[in-house]
Order: sequence, then C-alpha cells, then structure tokens
Amino acid sequence: MATGENIGMMEGAFFVGRKTILDWLNRMLKTNFTKIEQTCTGAVACQLCDALYGPESRKVPMHKLKWDCKSDFEYTQNYKILQDVFQKVGVNKVIPVAQLIRGKYQDNLEFMQWFKRFFEINSQLDPDDYDAVGRRAKGK
Repeated sequence: MATGENIGMMEGAFFVGRKTILDWLNRMLKTNFTKIEQTCTGAVACQLCDALYGPESRKVPMHKLKWDCKSDFEYTQNYKILQDVFQKVGVNKVIPVAQLIRGKYQDNLEFMQWFKRFFEINSQLDPDDYDAVGRRAKGK
C-alpha cells in the first residue's frame, strides 16, 4: 500500500479533469456532486478512506462525520478525522485544511486529483461492492 507522496507513483494525478473527478466520486459514493467545491467539507475524503480501507477495519468513524456542514469548525472536525485515519495507516500527506475549507475550486480540485490517484493505486474496489449510501447514513 502506498504511503506518503511518492512523486513517481503520483505522476499524472494532476492531469485529471473536473468532470472525471466528479464522475468518479458520484459513481463511487453514489452522490450527485456537480461542483468540485462541494468536496470542501472533508466528509467525501473520509468516506473514500472508508471505502479504501474497508468498513470492517473501523478506521473511519463514520458516525462522527458531519455531511451537512455549515461552518469552518464543522469542516475542520471532518478533516481531523481524515488526518487521524491517515496517521493510523501511515500516510504522510499534509492536508491543507485551511485552504480546502474555503471551498475554492483549484484547491479542492488538486486535493481530489491527488485523492483519486491515491485511491486507484491502493484499491481494486468495485464501486458496486461498497454500500456508500448505507455507510453515509451512519454520519450526522
């Protein structure tokens, strides 16, 4: 399993377009995202980790995720969960929380590009084998 930001391994990650990312997220997580900026809450990245590491691993406390965030504080809480997951599995990725929670297109696109590549390198999961809706229902 890949850890950190291995340059060679992540090559090509930043050439993936907005539509490709949104299509992947919507297929993987059974969502209806129309904008990259909608990923700024951190909940999406946490659910991707849940899919990646498997619900049975209990690495992602889905019951603590807040999907209908309204404030920076709530976004930050979701990113703390993500940082904890990364620490548990040995991923040395600096998460630019202050930038991501602003909801700016470019920051969130780059993070989701990285995340898509990271996911592809570490998972062979078929989206149909992951109960995205059921797992998300465990959140707040």
